[in-house]
Amino acid sequence: MLALFMLVASTHFAALLSPGPDFFLLIRATLLRGRRHADGCASGIALANLLSMLLVLCLLGLLPEEGGWLWQGLQWLGGGYFVWLGLQALAARRDLSLPEDSAGARGSWRAGFVQGLLASSLNPKLPIFYAGLFGVLRQSAMPAWGLALSMTWMGLVVLAWDLLLVRLLGQARWRNWLGRRVVWLDRLCGALLLALGVWLLVEA
Repeated sequence: MLALFMLVASTHFAALLSPGPDFFLLIRATLLRGRRHADGCASGIALANLLSMLLVLCLLGLLPEEGGWLWQGLQWLGGGYFVWLGLQALAARRDLSLPEDSAGARGSWRAGFVQGLLASSLNPKLPIFYAGLFGVLRQSAMPAWGLALSMTWMGLVVLAWDLLLVRLLGQARWRNWLGRRVVWLDRLCGALLLALGVWLLVEA
């Protein structure tokens, strides 16, 4: 069970590393609106992730303990989605173009928080992603306290990484480093998502 949790946690963190909608939202918030606005944005994104995980766990709790066709369908859905995401990441050939640092209007923490919360909450892929991750953990008979601990851990990881990313993006050398290695971040994310997706499909 510990090994499976490590795979799920690693996949979750790799997905944070790979540039996605939240990633680019933080880039723009940091470079165009300032660190305070970006910190609020990061907090809003973390709360949206936490609420998505809570929703997924509540819905999973309504499914019968013994599994059946609903659990098998969830495994097929999650496995297929992770395989698709993994292949997309492995095939990506994108160039990460970062906007120049701007001396324009500065934003506020509250405005950033609302922006991050709304942007992530309205992303339909977020609950599907977490349904796959927590479906794996619950199918492996992880107890309720373990699922709650996993949710807390992932929520804190999202917040910590996003806040760190805001500070790294504020430095030109880190922006350049990220721009040069975005392809390898995609490869790492793709490999882990593909491994988890294949495992889910085999189990189903």
